[in-house]
Amino acid sequence: MPCDFEQKDIGSFPGVTLFTKKTSPCMKPTAVYLPPKHTASNNKLDVVLWLHGFYVRNHEFLFRNDPARLREQVRDVNKDVVLIAPFLGYEYAEGDGFAGNYSVKDLATPKWGERYLEEVLGGLSNFLAPVSGSPPQLQIGKLIIACHSGGGNGMRNLVGSLGKYQPNLKACWGFDCLYGARAQPDDATFWYNWLSGQSGCALEIIYGPSTLPQSVKLDLMGRGLATTDGNRTPSQRPGLKNLTVSLGHYDAFPAFGQMVRVNDFDPAFVDRFMIPQVADATKQKPAPQHGEFLRLAIANVREAFPFPKDIHYMIARGGFYSRLSKL
Repeated sequence: MPCDFEQKDIGSFPGVTLFTKKTSPCMKPTAVYLPPKHTASNNKLDVVLWLHGFYVRNHEFLFRNDPARLREQVRDVNKDVVLIAPFLGYEYAEGDGFAGNYSVKDLATPKWGERYLEEVLGGLSNFLAPVSGSPPQLQIGKLIIACHSGGGNGMRNLVGSLGKYQPNLKACWGFDCLYGARAQPDDATFWYNWLSGQSGCALEIIYGPSTLPQSVKLDLMGRGLATTDGNRTPSQRPGLKNLTVSLGHYDAFPAFGQMVRVNDFDPAFVDRFMIPQVADATKQKPAPQHGEFLRLAIANVREAFPFPKDIHYMIARGGFYSRLSKL
């Protein structure tokens, strides 16, 4: 059944903000934002499907209170893109651990993504019907999955359950989200394997200190420099052309005697600090094994590049905006 939406924040925020009603049959409580740039006659929607992390109290909180400030980024980028955000549960810190009901397991069930998008499109069509006189036949043009923090596990699950919308998927954007070092396989290996089989989809990962290990591993694997065990490859393999992994930083801060942004650095400059020298050209020392190459690279990045305290949401805001602007 289609989702049942109601419009809120009329007059207090530009564009159209929709939230599913409490009694809606939608698979997930959902927030939808159509920016001022969107035209009612456009029935082929470019969609960004956002998967949030912990500390989101409900689907309305996500648009109004979450520090990622999603609506603001979509509004300010001035593009005709529809933001769809399912509520995945509320998880919060308690003692040394977490408590709550956050879960993304169902996103991995067969065709979950297809069924969810169908319900949302149906609800949007019904909401727009009074404008056009009859429910418009809405379709998806470009589909992008974006995630932040704990939503990375949801993105990992969702890419396999899109059903008929799989060909529409053009990019996955992960903002400080690769926490799955103990997953089977770990996040770096999963995304490397998944992306190796894709031709029309790109993956962009932006990371901070808490997701640095898996992000660095994916970066080195994607460039053909490291194995899944964290060892250096005997000879460099061809890299993945549809993968971008970058240090996340979007506010200026002092480093190396100047005000910089980490993402302003040339990748070759970052490599001077990140990639350990594993063999002396004259002495021909063997490359270290047992994952030492990756461990050294991770330690080098931590030492060379400082991160401000609030980098986690800074990555979500700045990273989301910069990628939206390129659509």
